[in-house]
Amino acid sequence: MRFVALIALTAPLCAKPPSVEEGKSHWAFQQLSAAKPPAVRNTAWPKNDLDRFILAELEKNGCAPAPEADPATLIRRVTLDLTGLLPTPEEVSSLILDPACYEKVVDRLLQSPRYGERWGRHWLDLARYADSSGTHNDLDRPYAWKYRDYVIRSFNDDKPYARFVAEQLAGDEIDGANEETLIATGFGRNGPSNDDNMGKTDDALAQYRADQLDDVISTTSSVLLGLTLGCARCHDHKTDPLLQRDYYSLLAIFNGTEKHGLVPGTQDKNDKRVKLDESIQIQALVEKTPNVPPTRLMLRGSALNLGGEVPPGVPALFQPISFPPPGAKTSLRRRTLAIWITAPENALAWRVIANRVWQHHFGQGIVASPSNFGFSGAKPTHPELLDYLARQLIVNGGRFKALHKLILMSATYRQSRATLQRMEAEVLRDCILQASGKLNDTMGGPGIKPRLRADLLPASQRNKWPLLKKEGPEQWRRSVYIYQKRQLLMPMLELFDAPTTTDSCAARLESTVPTQALVLMNDEFVEEQAHYLARRASSSTLEETIQRLFRFSLGHEPTEARLQQSLDFVRVREAASSRDQALTDLAHVLFNSSEFIYIR
Repeated sequence: MRFVALIALTAPLCAKPPSVEEGKSHWAFQQLSAAKPPAVRNTAWPKNDLDRFILAELEKNGCAPAPEADPATLIRRVTLDLTGLLPTPEEVSSLILDPACYEKVVDRLLQSPRYGERWGRHWLDLARYADSSGTHNDLDRPYAWKYRDYVIRSFNDDKPYARFVAEQLAGDEIDGANEETLIATGFGRNGPSNDDNMGKTDDALAQYRADQLDDVISTTSSVLLGLTLGCARCHDHKTDPLLQRDYYSLLAIFNGTEKHGLVPGTQDKNDKRVKLDESIQIQALVEKTPNVPPTRLMLRGSALNLGGEVPPGVPALFQPISFPPPGAKTSLRRRTLAIWITAPENALAWRVIANRVWQHHFGQGIVASPSNFGFSGAKPTHPELLDYLARQLIVNGGRFKALHKLILMSATYRQSRATLQRMEAEVLRDCILQASGKLNDTMGGPGIKPRLRADLLPASQRNKWPLLKKEGPEQWRRSVYIYQKRQLLMPMLELFDAPTTTDSCAARLESTVPTQALVLMNDEFVEEQAHYLARRASSSTLEETIQRLFRFSLGHEPTEARLQQSLDFVRVREAASSRDQALTDLAHVLFNSSEFIYIR
């Protein structure tokens, strides 16, 4: 029986993969449909055309939409979605008094600098951003934070997607190239590296370079095209119509690149240790000559076992593209690739990015495998809607804020939800700080290093984390600015499923494990912030203090029953300690509550 089960599990892997010609008929590689929003019976419900796609499917299945969420729930949801922070009590009261001002709320949030910090974090997950190199020595990357700040600025500026992509793939080649676009090419430098322990022989260096470029190719194809092209490094793809030759055609596009700004502490081929050069404060991936070495197939992925030469190109699934003659300083291959990826006729790329926007508003994409649109990925639940969203993004010049507003103003988004979404790790920490009144909203700059338990620090022998006994405003900045050390993740963030940054993360896990509750109950940071929240909420009467605790943390007044329950809790606790400690304990309970941690 066990043998039969094993055969059943492995059988799909043995099936013949689709041919390139078969692949061209796959839904993801078709041109965007021009389908109009469908007709619906309940014409009173839709607030825009997006709703008609959703309602048509509901009506087809004999279902009806959920009621609209109440104003307090809705403003908490949209504020967390766009900024990763809680609405203030005044903002909640304002929408309750005038629900018609919801559009003004959306516009205000889209213009907030906190929007870039929240949505920039989504991109940093994809770009496997970190401030250290990982692997053996986990060397510090002293200027990696400039890429993080570039991403946040780009979202706040509502930079067109085509420009955003071009800067990250070819910031040294595009028109208007400058320091900012050079920083953007850090997209190709974000992955783990082992520059100080890569070997010294020519063979070892060749293999190391091939491995580093593999990270660039795999990330570029999965993030921008939703293709798992990295699986074709050693052989033709097993489940998708992607050839090994396709992989090396893309490699040929990046094969002229080299690192600009080496990581201090690394050693060169002659065992000379690289020192920090203050004149080079950018770590980029660029070309310094228009001459690209020939690219050859690597048999089984080995740089020491080469096959035939492969010219630059895009996968055979797509129409071939032509590359211009090399420029004066670079080959212009990466710029050509970026233009092709974001061309309006490249339906795949626009479907991928539109799906990511939907995913972060609803918890799951229309395509549930956001970085895999191939045969082994999920099929879209609403294909016409996905194409509609992609078209809207193109029509608006690739600017995200118009697409956000379309989604957020829809009746679909405003429904009361049956499925709760938990705050992401960084959002949870930020909201605790915000509720306590201690959030430092300073933006940008080198990563901060909050306090870690002393017993964790020996695990970080190199590029050590400092021993900090007390935290202050410097450590109470938003979590997107925490130093991302690959060998030592912040325990609280790690427990709540922050990504490891080793690979591109398209969708975070949402685990539920006992240690999450334990860390919220016992973590020194949470307990201290509970004390500050209690102090912030202090008022002339106990009832008013409790009401303020609820408003600051949960965004609403306690019900009569909850108020009485809280009064009883405080009176019992203060009999054993003090009122201050009892109120701190109540604030701690609120931080631990599902109502605080989950988004309705």
